[in-house]
Amino acid sequence: MENQEINQQVENTIVITDEIKKYFLEISKWGKFLAIVGYIGMGFLVLLSLFLMVGVSFIPNVNGSGMPMAAAGFVYLLMAGVYFFPITYLYNYSVKIKQGLTTNDQQNVTSAFMNLKSLFKFFGIFTIVILSIYALILIVAVPMAIVFAL
Repeated sequence: MENQEINQQVENTIVITDEIKKYFLEISKWGKFLAIVGYIGMGFLVLLSLFLMVGVSFIPNVNGSGMPMAAAGFVYLLMAGVYFFPITYLYNYSVKIKQGLTTNDQQNVTSAFMNLKSLFKFFGIFTIVILSIYALILIVAVPMAIVFAL
């Protein structure tokens, strides 16, 4: 009976082969590269938002749309804040998976996959929010278009 349980446990284990390890290490390099580029892009968004809020805010309606440039700057700052979380999850995953695999540290590998899970969870929730906003816009825009068409 015990022998059968041990055989089932052995059959259910996952072995990280050298090939899989190589793939994970390559993923960590690309992930770190993308995260660094993401941080740089986020920095540009912050700079642009500060420029719009401070530098151009003296001109209330530059493009005539009725939206002050300070408000546009705030939108860019908000976008940078939203991008911070997935970029950080990606960077943490990349660093921890490399550390865990090179030192055979199970805790770092587990932490890496926790960050990867958080990255996918963030994008899943973000996608639901965006799709909900699109649905709300359609619910409002279609009746308005019908009203204005009459």
